[in-house]
Amino acid sequence: MSLFGTQKVNHGAASEAVSMVEAYFRKRGLDPAEHSLSDAQGYGWWLTEGSAKIYIFVQVSQHGAVLRITSPLVFLPDANREQMYRKLLDLNSSLSSCALSTHDNLVLVVAQRPIFGLVQEELDDLVWHVAYVADLLDNKLADEFGCRMYTEEAAASHGKS
Repeated sequence: MSLFGTQKVNHGAASEAVSMVEAYFRKRGLDPAEHSLSDAQGYGWWLTEGSAKIYIFVQVSQHGAVLRITSPLVFLPDANREQMYRKLLDLNSSLSSCALSTHDNLVLVVAQRPIFGLVQEELDDLVWHVAYVADLLDNKLADEFGCRMYTEEAAASHGKS
């Protein structure tokens, strides 16, 4: 599975969610076509919120189509990893609508839910939660643990974009 877990999507099952994501972008004054991820399998978009990059995917899981929103925050530090993992677990206890996780050498904020029953307000809220937490924590974690913040350039140099 790749960093964001993208998989091919069933176009019929996902069309409503795709329309909602596009409506979200238009409401923010952004052109969804300009924020589309050309290399995503299925549907994918990106946006920035402060210093954080947010990725939105509509994809298929074994249980049907899902909405996945994720933001890479920082690279894991070389030292004090145990303390950082403890901090991430402690932070998870106070988060709602999203969680902190790791993938390879990255710390991520993630939110995922089936698209069945998804309404526009919930999609908007999920994107906001991930964006807010990502923008709030990326600098704090980098400063506290002396690790590098995520950038696409840094990820490419590690072979993990």
